[in-house]
Amino acid sequence: RNMKFFISSLIISLALLSACTKSEKQEVKPEPVSIDTIPTMVMQIQKCSRLYTTEYKIRRIITHNDKKQMSGSIMSKKFTIDIPVGERQIAIPVNATLKAYIDLSSFSADNIRKKGEKIEVVLPDPQIIMTSTKIDHDEVKQHVAMLRSNFTDEELTRYQQQGRDSIINDIPKLGLIEASRESSARTIIPILEQMGYKQENITVTFRKRFTLSDLPKLLKNGEI
Repeated sequence: RNMKFFISSLIISLALLSACTKSEKQEVKPEPVSIDTIPTMVMQIQKCSRLYTTEYKIRRIITHNDKKQMSGSIMSKKFTIDIPVGERQIAIPVNATLKAYIDLSSFSADNIRKKGEKIEVVLPDPQIIMTSTKIDHDEVKQHVAMLRSNFTDEELTRYQQQGRDSIINDIPKLGLIEASRESSARTIIPILEQMGYKQENITVTFRKRFTLSDLPKLLKNGEI
């Protein structure tokens, strides 16, 4: 009987020791570490630096037609009459290159909005640069009446500037800004997917919808 009691006590003691050991192991088991992916995300996006997104090559033909006129007034009445010395006409092809880019070097955590599984990346304002404007001199067409003088270099330069201004005013119609957002999204979304975000939960956008009045702030001086 004593032997049975001793064996039973030994089994119970071993069982308790085993249970305590397992309990102690469970208590010291480290908790899962929650890794903040935002700093890593910011670093990866910053690596894109200046992200050129869109390039447009544009050809615009500027036309000008003028006549010699004389203005004056007779008895307080103003008049303008054409002088019959002929007309001058000119058509000037102007080639221009426009590029849109987004500078991501200053991208920060302030550009990221996270809510649950959804994440929104707010891009810095797009920048547009006109890298060149050039008259296609070989294709310039002009007609100058015999009694009129030829167009001067100063006049040609002025018409070139008119062509440049015309192209700038048409930028909103070209879709450069929206194309910049779409191109940036194709670069940024894969970065976020590698970090575990689902594509349907990712939004890439600008801080506002840009209009014609915003162009002076978006257009940078290029290498003209």
